[in-house]
Amino acid sequence: MVRGQLPAPQNRAVTWGLGNARRAMIAAVLATVLLDGGAAAAAPGDQAPGETLRIMPLGDSITRGTGTPGLGSYRDDLAMHLSGAGLRMDFVGSQRNGTTADRDHEGHGGASIEELGEKVDGWLGEYEPDVILLHAGTNNVTRGDDAATIVAKLGVLLDQVRAARPEAYVFVAQIILSRVPEEAETAQVYNALIPALVAKRQDSRMIVVDQSSVTGIDLHDLRHPDQFGYEKMAWNWYQALSRTFPLPIESGPNPYLMTEARRCLAQRVIVDGEVKHRTECRQWVLRDQPDGSRQWQTLRRRVVQVDGEPRVVEYWTGPGDLLNV
Repeated sequence: MVRGQLPAPQNRAVTWGLGNARRAMIAAVLATVLLDGGAAAAAPGDQAPGETLRIMPLGDSITRGTGTPGLGSYRDDLAMHLSGAGLRMDFVGSQRNGTTADRDHEGHGGASIEELGEKVDGWLGEYEPDVILLHAGTNNVTRGDDAATIVAKLGVLLDQVRAARPEAYVFVAQIILSRVPEEAETAQVYNALIPALVAKRQDSRMIVVDQSSVTGIDLHDLRHPDQFGYEKMAWNWYQALSRTFPLPIESGPNPYLMTEARRCLAQRVIVDGEVKHRTECRQWVLRDQPDGSRQWQTLRRRVVQVDGEPRVVEYWTGPGDLLNV
């Protein structure tokens, strides 16, 4: 397989429920449109089975997986979606974290866009990814860069990536939103500038992916997703991949349709007069509210005195102060 080309579909007749004509059309598209420039176009029946798409998750601690004990980030769930769609893939990179057999990535805690740029040529040269999933800019926001400065730095990084991997597909994230209001505001402006930045390059293999819906109680702390947040990120990446490659629109559960989820949220508490930090894991339910809205709430219990006797009272509550971390 020439790196940069999409592998032939495998066993997709069952997964997609497609007829022979549709399968032949998809194979023809793979042979004539998605192959590297200069590669010979194979007939539909000549597509070699078993080729593997090399995917590099690239970014900072969010890509690494901070916020979950196993550090699987979005990668574990994305691998589930892709393998469920019948795609053979391999995460690549110098870092290894996660809970599955495929743990490779290039997620570097604390890295800014320009710090990724200092090493990205080496990573791309060594691992030769066919697909790059880039989520970068969070640390620039927290360090106080303004949105225009951050997007300019992103442009430099994108040009580096394209020069190093001319045929790779580069999926560029509009980043998740911090719980810190001023950081979220900067990130929203930065995110709004990204589509024009990408469009200016007139590069059909550079695709914007909106990850900004991951925020609030989708985060374990102020800036890193909890497991449910990473599931949403994986779904968003998969949707972008399915619109670019011949994959089914759905493969695995859609977290945006879930009405119950287990979340582990960090919080600051006072114990014996000292500030402590702990993580509370609870089941959360998306519940209808009297005003017609829907809100994620969790069922709590407390003991009250009624006529001098202890009684357990159950009540629903929201997450409280999300800045108390």
